[in-house]
Amino acid sequence: MDFRRSIPADATGIAELEDLIFPDAWSYRDVQDLICTEGGMCFTAVEDGKVIAYVIGRLIAPEGEIYRVAVAPHKRQRGIGYRLLDYAVKTSKGQGLERLFLEVRSRNIPAIKLYTAYGFKEIGRRKNYYKDPQDDAIVMLRASAYDMQY
Repeated sequence: MDFRRSIPADATGIAELEDLIFPDAWSYRDVQDLICTEGGMCFTAVEDGKVIAYVIGRLIAPEGEIYRVAVAPHKRQRGIGYRLLDYAVKTSKGQGLERLFLEVRSRNIPAIKLYTAYGFKEIGRRKNYYKDPQDDAIVMLRASAYDMQY
């Protein structure tokens, strides 16, 4: 398995996983645009030439925002999401990343556990933020000098 900064060719695999995992899936075009945009924070885990996980977000130093962290269902519970998130943060830190935000559904316990294990802390909630199904968003931050040092 290889971790890398996403390339335009990864947009197909990312969009396929989006359709499989999320009810509000990003389109191929949206993914491709983010990969090709300055400030796009896009990283991919590839195994046997196939996208099996991705992190997508935005970096406008010193802040970044994670939009999605996703792992193919048949590859979960192997630490891939954690390792790819770590790779994305370490790579982005070299581009001036100091604070990293994300939002997660309050009922997405596996994701909350991942983000908490990686040093994110809850800083707020947005009531009824998500639809289909309706859910609150937990806003999380990873920011202290300790958290971001490697």
